[in-house]
Amino acid sequence: MGAFRRFAFAAAARDAGFVALAAATLMLAFSFAPALSLSIGANIALAFAVFMILRAVCLRDESVERTEAWLILQPQERPAGDIGRSLARDELQDVLLRFAKAAAGAAIILYGASLAVSLDAASRSLHAVVTQSHG
Repeated sequence: MGAFRRFAFAAAARDAGFVALAAATLMLAFSFAPALSLSIGANIALAFAVFMILRAVCLRDESVERTEAWLILQPQERPAGDIGRSLARDELQDVLLRFAKAAAGAAIILYGASLAVSLDAASRSLHAVVTQSHG
């Protein structure tokens, strides 16, 4: 089961790397507005977390055989029988949920940084909140 978990981790890490590259590109494109840039990164991280959770929830024993981690293994290395597929599904779900947890944590940090930047003393958003008239 160690080889399957390693390949599942590598596939999920590659997916996370591509998402991080896309997020960094968009954040750099909007670097003129730091709060917006951080919020964009947080939204992408949150969408990735939700996608990983959905992948983990929708995973079935039969669908494990169509995953990259399963297909990359040699037939003799694959877990045998129904119990093997069930164990492989559990391993893959664990990996996907760990990446979802990390992405959700990154989203929390980015949202917090966005809030901190937007409430900075030089920020116009704080000025608008403080000086808003109530009449």
